[in-house]
Amino acid sequence: MNDKRLRVGLAIGVVGMAVLLWFVPDFAVQQALAFAVLALWPLASWSRLFPGGWAARLLTAGGLALLLQTLLALLLHYLPGAPPRGLLVTGLALVGLLPLLWPGHGWPKLPRLQKREGWLLVGLILLTLLLRWPNLGYKEFQGDEGVIMTRAAAMLTGDDAELFLHQKGPVEILLPFLQWGSGAATMEFWVRLPFWWASVLLVGAMVWLGRRWFSREIGLLVGLIFVLNGFGVAFSRIVQYQTLVMLWGALAVIFADLYREQGRRWQLWCTAVFLAGGLLAHYDAVLVVPVILWLLWPRFWPLARLDWRGWGAGLLLGGGILALFYLPFVLNPNFGRTGSYLFSDRLGGSLLSWSGPEVWQMATFYNSLYYVAGLIILISLGLGWRNGRRAIQTAAWLYFLVPLAFYLFIVADPRTHVYTFFPGAAVLAALGVVRLTARRGAWLVLAMLGVVTAVYPFLLFIDTRVERQRNWAELRPTGYPTTFAEPPLFGLFGFPYQAGWRAVADLPLTPPIASNEEQEITDVYLGQAARTFCPDTNTFILAQNVQDSVPYDPAMLADWHLQYEVVVNGRQTMQIFSREPVAEVVQVEAGESAGWLVETAVAPPTYQPQNPLNIILGNQEIRLLGYDIDLTHVQPGGKIPLTLYWESLLPVSQNYQVFTHLVRDEIIGQDDAAPECGVNPTARWEPGQIIRDTHIIPIKEEVAPGSSVLKIGMYDLATAVRLPIQGAPDNILTLLEVEIRP
Repeated sequence: MNDKRLRVGLAIGVVGMAVLLWFVPDFAVQQALAFAVLALWPLASWSRLFPGGWAARLLTAGGLALLLQTLLALLLHYLPGAPPRGLLVTGLALVGLLPLLWPGHGWPKLPRLQKREGWLLVGLILLTLLLRWPNLGYKEFQGDEGVIMTRAAAMLTGDDAELFLHQKGPVEILLPFLQWGSGAATMEFWVRLPFWWASVLLVGAMVWLGRRWFSREIGLLVGLIFVLNGFGVAFSRIVQYQTLVMLWGALAVIFADLYREQGRRWQLWCTAVFLAGGLLAHYDAVLVVPVILWLLWPRFWPLARLDWRGWGAGLLLGGGILALFYLPFVLNPNFGRTGSYLFSDRLGGSLLSWSGPEVWQMATFYNSLYYVAGLIILISLGLGWRNGRRAIQTAAWLYFLVPLAFYLFIVADPRTHVYTFFPGAAVLAALGVVRLTARRGAWLVLAMLGVVTAVYPFLLFIDTRVERQRNWAELRPTGYPTTFAEPPLFGLFGFPYQAGWRAVADLPLTPPIASNEEQEITDVYLGQAARTFCPDTNTFILAQNVQDSVPYDPAMLADWHLQYEVVVNGRQTMQIFSREPVAEVVQVEAGESAGWLVETAVAPPTYQPQNPLNIILGNQEIRLLGYDIDLTHVQPGGKIPLTLYWESLLPVSQNYQVFTHLVRDEIIGQDDAAPECGVNPTARWEPGQIIRDTHIIPIKEEVAPGSSVLKIGMYDLATAVRLPIQGAPDNILTLLEVEIRP
C-alpha cells in the first residue's frame, strides 16, 4: 500500500475511534475502544517509521506506544484538578496521530520461515494465548492492585499527590489512569488488558533478542522457554509493573546491541528511552544497566571516536524522561520514606545478605520443580556454547547473573522480584537446547518436558475451577513435587481469587463494616464504605482463604446473625454477619457478577465530621478535622463511641498513641491506642490522607451522675512526651463537656 494512503487511513481510524469512544454509551465498548486507541492504533502508526523486519518494527512500535502513553498520562496528571475525559481521549489519539506527520517505510512484510521455524512459531503463539488470555478478568483485585486502583481513582478525581506517595515507579498507576479515565467506568478485565498486551510484546522481544544474539531458531526457543515461565504468566494477569520492566529492559538491551553493531544515533536514543521507561516502571530496571554498558563499551572507548552529540542527546532524552517524575518526587517530603522502604525493608539494612532459600522457594512455587531443574540443566549445557562472539555470550551471562546475584546476596527480602533473572535464564537455556537437540530423540524429550511444564502454570493461574494457591494442602497439583510444605507467606500475585466482592457491592449492608479482607479491597469494591477495625461495627464480612488476612476474633461473631452467604462457582466464599436478627439467610451467587467501577466511588472519601475543627498537631504534621460522637449510652458502665478525623499533612516519622480521656477530677473513662484500634500507626500515614479513627471509651461502673470533660491528644509511647497542640494547655485538647446520666 502507498505510504500516503496508509497514513490517511490510519489517521481516519484513530480519529474515528476517538470520536466513537467519546459518544458511545456502553461501558464495555468504551473500554475496548480506549484500549485500541491506547495500544493498537499507535502500534500501526509508529511501526511505519522504523526500518527492519516486521517483528522488529512492530515490537519497537508497541513498546514505544505504551511508553509514550504513560508519559502523556504523567503530563496530564500534572495539570491541576481532575483531568477532563475529553482531554484524556484527545491525548490518546494524538499519540497515534503524531507519527503520521512524517513519511515512513510503509507496511511491514511478513518473512518466509523454514518448516521447523514455522512450527516453533505456531507453538509459541498458541502457548502465549493459552497461558495469558483465558479468564483474564476472573480474579478480583488483590493487595497492590487495590492500592493502584485507589490511587488511579484519586488522580482522576483531582488528587495531585498520589504518584509521590506510591514509593514505586508511576507507570503501574498511569496506565490504569488512562484506560479507566478514557471511559465512564472500568472493571478488572479492561484495566488489566494493557498489562496483558505488554506481556505479549515481551514474549516477542525475547524472541527478537535471542535471534539477534544467536540465530532465528534460538530466538524462537528463547520465546518458548520464557512463555512457560510462571512469573511471566502471573504478571500478565495483574495490574503491576513487572511485565513493563522486563519489556522495556529487553528493548533497551536490544537497541544497545544494535547501536554497538551499526552505530546509528536513533538506536542509542531508543536505548535511552526504553531504559528510562523501565526505570519509571520500577527500580528493578537498573539491573539491565550492566548489560547495556557492556554492549555500548566498544562505542564508548576510545574517547576520540565517541559520538559526543549522539551521546549527549541520548543522555538528555533519557534523563529528561526520568526527570519528569523523579525530579519532583525527590523534592517531595515523602521521598525519604522511599529510601527507608528500599534500604530497611528490602535490603535489610545491610549491604550483604543471603536469600538463597527464599529465592529458591519463590522460583519453585511460581514454576514447577521440573521447569527450574530443566533451566539449570540447560544453562549448564549452554556453558559449552561456542559461536565466536564472546562479547554476546558475556552479555547473555550478565543478563542472567547480575539480577540473580543481586537477589541472592544483597536483598534480604526478595519476594517475587526474582522474576528479573528469568529472561536471562531463558536466553542461556535456549543455547543448551540447541546443544542437546544435536542428539537423536532430544526433541521428543524436550517436547514432553514442555507439555509438563506448561500444565503447571495453567493449573495455578488459568484454571479457575479451584484456587490451588489458597488451598495448597488439599489442591496442590498432583505429580509436581516441591521442596517446601507451604507456599511463601507474602508477596504472591496473579493467582486466581474471587470472594464475590463484585456481588457484595450491590447488597444493602449497614455501615460501618469490618472484614478479615484487606482494606484496599473493601475500599475498591464497596465504594469506600465506612470501614472500622474497632468493636463498633454493624456488619462483618468473613471471606474464605484470604491471603493477606486482617486478624479478627472469631469469638466476636458468636452472638451475631448470618445474613448472606456468597457462592462462587458452587462453593461458599464469604459469609456476611449482622448485629440485628434476620428473617432468613440469603444466598448470593457471585460467579458471573460484573462490577463496573466508577472513579468517584473508589477514590478516598472526603469526610464531613459532625463537629468540624481545624487543630494543628506537631510541627505542622497532623490536622484534626473534627469528630463524631454518640452520647446515647452516657451512663455509669456505658460506652462512648468517638470518631476522630485526622489529616496527615507531612510524613510522620514516629508512631504516636491517641489518648481519649473522660475526666472529672480523675480519669473515669479512657481509650489509649494507636489509630484505628491499633492497625494504622501514624508512621504509615500518607500526606493528604484522612484517617477515620474510632475509639470506644468505657465509663467506670462506680461513677456518679454529673458533668465530665472529654479530652484527647497524642503522645510518643516510648517517651510519654505529648505531641504539641497549638493553643492547648499541656498539649491536651478539650473536646466537649459530657453529662453522665443516672
